[in-house]
Amino acid sequence: MSSSSSSSSSSSSSSIILQISIILSIVLNLGLATNVNSGCVAGERKALLEFKETLLDPSNRLSSWNEIIDRDCCAWRGITCSKSTGHVIGLDLGNSYGYVFDENMSRADWLDNIFRNMLRGKMLDSSSLSELKHLTYLDLSCNDFHFGTIPLFIGSMNQLLHLNLSLSNFSGIVPHNLGNLSRLRKLDLSNNINLIVEDLSWASNLSLLEYLDLGDIYLSGTKDDRSLVKVLSSLPYLSVLKLSSTALDNTNLPHTCLNFTLLPNVRHLDLSRNSFEGEFPCFLRDMTSLKFLDLSKNMYNSSDHHNPRFLSSTKLTHVDLSSNYLYHHTDWIPDFLSNKCQLRSLKLSSNQLYGDLSRVVKNLSACWVHKLETLKLMDNKFNGPISGFLGKLSALTELDISSNRLSGPIPASLGKLSALTKLDVSYNRLSGPIPSSFGRLKALKVLKLNNNILSGDIPISLGHLSNLETIDISYNSFSTSLSTSHLANLTRLNSLTMSAMSDQLRVPYDDWVPPFQLKTLVMRSCKSGGRFPEWIRSQKTLTWLVLSNCSITGTLPKWLTSFTNLYVLDLSRNHIQGPISYSLCEMKDLYRLDLSHNRFSGTLPKCWPNFRQLIVARFTSNQLSGVIPNSIGGAHSLQWLHLNNNSLTGELPSTLENCTMLVVLDVGDNNLSGNLPAYLTATRFLTVLILRNNEFSGSIPRAFCRLHKLQVMDLSNNKLTGKIPRCFGNFLGMISDKPIGFVFYDTSEWGSVTLNQVMKGVEMEYTTTSKYVVNLDLSSNYFIGGIPSELTRLSSLIGLNLSHNHLGGNIPAKIGNLALLESLDLSGNNLVGKIPDSISDLEFLSHLNLSNNNLSGQIPTGRQLQTLEDPGIYAGNPQLCGPPLLLKKCHSEDENHNDVQDDEDGDDEDERDETIKFYAVLISGYAAGLWGIIGVLVIQTTWRQALFRFAEVVGAKILMVINR
Repeated sequence: MSSSSSSSSSSSSSSIILQISIILSIVLNLGLATNVNSGCVAGERKALLEFKETLLDPSNRLSSWNEIIDRDCCAWRGITCSKSTGHVIGLDLGNSYGYVFDENMSRADWLDNIFRNMLRGKMLDSSSLSELKHLTYLDLSCNDFHFGTIPLFIGSMNQLLHLNLSLSNFSGIVPHNLGNLSRLRKLDLSNNINLIVEDLSWASNLSLLEYLDLGDIYLSGTKDDRSLVKVLSSLPYLSVLKLSSTALDNTNLPHTCLNFTLLPNVRHLDLSRNSFEGEFPCFLRDMTSLKFLDLSKNMYNSSDHHNPRFLSSTKLTHVDLSSNYLYHHTDWIPDFLSNKCQLRSLKLSSNQLYGDLSRVVKNLSACWVHKLETLKLMDNKFNGPISGFLGKLSALTELDISSNRLSGPIPASLGKLSALTKLDVSYNRLSGPIPSSFGRLKALKVLKLNNNILSGDIPISLGHLSNLETIDISYNSFSTSLSTSHLANLTRLNSLTMSAMSDQLRVPYDDWVPPFQLKTLVMRSCKSGGRFPEWIRSQKTLTWLVLSNCSITGTLPKWLTSFTNLYVLDLSRNHIQGPISYSLCEMKDLYRLDLSHNRFSGTLPKCWPNFRQLIVARFTSNQLSGVIPNSIGGAHSLQWLHLNNNSLTGELPSTLENCTMLVVLDVGDNNLSGNLPAYLTATRFLTVLILRNNEFSGSIPRAFCRLHKLQVMDLSNNKLTGKIPRCFGNFLGMISDKPIGFVFYDTSEWGSVTLNQVMKGVEMEYTTTSKYVVNLDLSSNYFIGGIPSELTRLSSLIGLNLSHNHLGGNIPAKIGNLALLESLDLSGNNLVGKIPDSISDLEFLSHLNLSNNNLSGQIPTGRQLQTLEDPGIYAGNPQLCGPPLLLKKCHSEDENHNDVQDDEDGDDEDERDETIKFYAVLISGYAAGLWGIIGVLVIQTTWRQALFRFAEVVGAKILMVINR
């Protein structure tokens, strides 16, 4: 009975459990079905849509984020969901174009791809992403979040394994609560130049971190108490560490040997672009897992006595020591490589390495000889011939030995490097012909032979290089130019540079159509036959066109304006005439336009707002007239604006204040008028301001004091009045010992800038050295007052010209503080007093003009002044004496003392003589007038008595002087 009852009870319990299980299963299945059917959790879908509303999406990357079209947010672009729960676990909105860079792609192409695909917005105004509590992967890289701060809620996403916020325009302090992300494996905050790490100690909590990239972030809080060392020591799994351009130096990361192993598991170490100096860090010897090392662009200065085996890791595949101060003989290189059997890439460019380059490969049995793929030794001091043994580096794909002092012929053995894709031997002293063996370099994509003294015919075998994409043979001494025979098989060619050739590209007939489509064509100083080469019109993919100094005449061809994809158009230094075609306004992607030194006439185009990306605009030395259009302010990206040497009139348009990125503004040698525009202070980066030879009037605006970066200010030959502001002594660009030169975009522009400045008494044209010019020229105006002593703070000035004004007072006593001054012109003013002795401290002074002032005293002597022997320097100052004024000697101190005594004696005698003469004249006048009033004296007794008393007194004084 009990057994039956027990069995019945058990069966009943099992039935209940089964029923509950079925119900739970149904509920769970319904729940999962709901998740599957909806695609993701409804609250997370809503959060994603709210986030989308805060963004601008010019390329429609988020077009799939639309719940009307598809409620399954797990299928939206960039979203990953958990297969089991439906929760969003991955959000990948990284802009892939920021990481895809082809060396053959122009910088403009690359930047254009990035900008077009950026998401933009103040993401941090919305905390909708904080609802995604199950995220393990978050990538917002390479977008634009408009200087927003990294949101605090990210520090509460404690499931995150991967966080990438790089290159997204974040700013402010990196939040410390990122240290709460204890599960994090990868953290990338790099390339946010406005971010600051105030205290890195929070990173010590990320004990599972394997990848850390803080490149281009200012690590301000890592200098005390070896805090960086402490943090790195607490990350045992770290294998990739990137701290490039973080303002680190030896105080942040001690280079002396430590009593423990630092970074033992790191395989990839990047400390480039910092301020490390001295010998290489000792801790590198213990990094036995190291495969990739980049110490480039620091100040390491090791020399031959330092151990070449400072790297103990035998696993190294990539070493970059470029742009340091390494001073080693070529023998150091094979010694350094002796145990680097896995090395694939060695970069030692831009150091001070010297000696015979042939000694680099002195041991062909070395373990690395047949494995090395990249060898970059450019910009050193190597000499001698190119060793034929380089042809034994059978795995070599890239060889760059440009910008050295190599001489002799190019060895034919280089033609054996069958894997070679890039060969650059430019900027050397190589001679002889191009080896015909180069025709066997079937893999070659880039060939640069420019700026040597190569001669002979260009071998037809170059036409066999069917993979060739870039060729530069400029500035040599070839007896022939390229012809269609050289180019017939180069179907992949996209960059052709052939400047300073004896002839242009020789084509068989005018309507010849090349087998390639170029992106870049550069022909400088080539004979063109006086017209545009017709074959160019077939190159529909051109983005870079340079036809400078090619003797081109006539007007712009109509077909040129069909190249609407151009980034660079340079037609400078030709004889092109007529108006500037308004069809150029369709070239909306231009970032450099150079039409200078031609014969263009008419007015400037008014379509400036079309040029959203225009960085450089040069119209120098044409025949342009009319006013500068107000629309110029629409070209917001302008950095280099050259309108000088034309016939432009009117005032500078106020819209220029919208061009806040201006580096160079040159409108000199025109007929512009009006007051100097105070709004120019909106151009925070203005480095060169040239307004010379115009009709500007009024005083210098006080606002000009804020143009701190100015290196060149030329206001000469105008009608300016008032005083020179004392605040000009605060121009940092004229004080810094380093040329500012660059501001935002491309520093290479300085190499093509032409500046005309009056220096050393003559007008000089600066080209390749323009960024080193530091000049202040206020001459030929109507300035009054004294020379502000504050100007002597401008210690980097090379030229100072204040001549032909109405300046008075003394020359500042500390003029000698202008230690780099080469040219000083203060002539044609009203300066007085002595020439300061400190002027003799100007050791580089080669031109001095103090003529036509009111200076006095002895001319200082000594040092550099001894070489300035032209008396005309001091002409028109009658009170000056001493060499080089040979006819106006100054007395020595002893002679002066004796002369003073003699003069004093003589002065006493002269004084008595003059006194006697004075009273004699007085009495004569009295006597002459006496007869005119004699009648009155007879009548008036009181007058007569007074007169006798006066005569008695005067007589007594005369006797006293005579008897003295």
